Amino acid sequence: MTYCAPPLPGASLAAPGAGRPSADGLDHARARLATRLVAAAAPDGLLRAPCESRVLESALALRLLTVTGVDPDAQERLTRRLKTALDEGGTDPVQEAAARAALGEYVDGPAALARLLDGFDHFTAGRKRLMFQTVLAELGAHPYPELRSPGDVFEARGQQRWLVTEMAALKVLHAFGTGSPRLVAEADWRALAPCARPGPPPYGNHLVRTLGLLALRHSTRHAAAVAARARELRAGLREDGGLPYITGLDVFATALGGLALAGAGASALTLRALATALTERQNADGGWGFDRGVAQSDVDDTSYCVEFLRAAAPERCGAEVAAGERYLLSRAGADGGFPTFEPGTASEVAITAAAVNALAPVPAHRSVVEAGVRFLVDRQGAAGPVERSWSLNESNALFRTVLAYDSCRAAVPGGPAAAGAGRARARAVARLLATRNEDGGWGHVPSDPSDPISTAYALIAVARTPAEPAAVAATERAVRYLLDRQRPDGGFVSRPDQAGPRPFAYHVPLLTDVCVLLGLNHAAAARGRAGA
Repeated sequence: MTYCAPPLPGASLAAPGAGRPSADGLDHARARLATRLVAAAAPDGLLRAPCESRVLESALALRLLTVTGVDPDAQERLTRRLKTALDEGGTDPVQEAAARAALGEYVDGPAALARLLDGFDHFTAGRKRLMFQTVLAELGAHPYPELRSPGDVFEARGQQRWLVTEMAALKVLHAFGTGSPRLVAEADWRALAPCARPGPPPYGNHLVRTLGLLALRHSTRHAAAVAARARELRAGLREDGGLPYITGLDVFATALGGLALAGAGASALTLRALATALTERQNADGGWGFDRGVAQSDVDDTSYCVEFLRAAAPERCGAEVAAGERYLLSRAGADGGFPTFEPGTASEVAITAAAVNALAPVPAHRSVVEAGVRFLVDRQGAAGPVERSWSLNESNALFRTVLAYDSCRAAVPGGPAAAGAGRARARAVARLLATRNEDGGWGHVPSDPSDPISTAYALIAVARTPAEPAAVAATERAVRYLLDRQRPDGGFVSRPDQAGPRPFAYHVPLLTDVCVLLGLNHAAAARGRAGA
């Protein structure tokens, strides 16, 4: 049997919420949430975590059906979805511009893009600007960008597969939109080929599929496939008539939800069923993608899958955990950090923290863990890391780094990295304590109103800091904030938290219940330690 190290005591995300019965309903709230999560399991064992529809994909889908002249009924459903979204308001400037352009209205696309990306400080900012300019140009809301080397700026070699396909689609749209089809190479058409195949969208990504079909319509040899896939688009529409960004986050939600259920005391039978479902979805490279059928593995999903399998079924899943660890090790960067997808691409704070947590229990990985923690400490400013990744929440990056620092200090208590981790951890918790709202909760960023998922992320970190009186008080207030917002059905409603393409928000409602249960578990564990 392959050796599988147990979780580090006191450093796992699956904090056991044990202790004396609570007088304020905390235990009852956790039990109701756990029941909801178990009920969300599909016949194949994964938790069902569908993505809600979004304006951007709905606008592009309407454009595709309009230019191909297929499925008037689906066109009408998409039209109603866009009109409703505009009437309700609250959509970001670029998506509003995309909706109005798809409906044939005049919009100032350049102004909308400037408002969206103002202050967007991320290593992908240049690529995102190019993408959004091209998308709005395809919809008629923006001039095609003038490019010095249009044959090169869409290059994505070495990046994740879905991004290679996406950039090839944007290149083709730009080339034909500017009257320069000669710039399109055969390699571009090959990169778009997955979008023409029947079945679910490639990489579980409706945005990539729709952009790919819009590009492929410019190739006569793909005309029949484009029309066929356009007719099949209605199968992906949600009840509100719109198209989502991705198919869902079933693998991610199962790993994270499994950790939450483990902390809530779910039965071994339940945890083994979730673990088995995850092992059946492991990719050939040892990693996991975010949903069933997604062959593009990533560090984030793999880290949570490894952590859950180690916590839930170490005696049964040792081989799968070891393969996941090898995948993670292959992604470690020269700077000590980890990227989301391919080795050699930019390392990210939240992703590195997740990898550190997954690797820390294994003594053979200690040097990689220490290098990862040094990366985190170097990237953390005096007030704590504020780099946001695939979550729009600052508190998401903060709780992940706190867990990574705890894992490092538990794994290598006397090492120099552990000493630096202790100081950085104190700064991260101080950042959270300084940015909480008067109602006891947190928002995406300090200027935002509180919401349940942002509060749950922060609660994980502050509840793990019992030596700080302010953190103890913040924990109790955050618990009260969350308990006051639990719905009659036991669940929680929050604003969209996930981002993709960054900084566009998309919503997977089940994640709110998962993350709130994680936060409440850590609060219950903190009470148990205090009462011991």
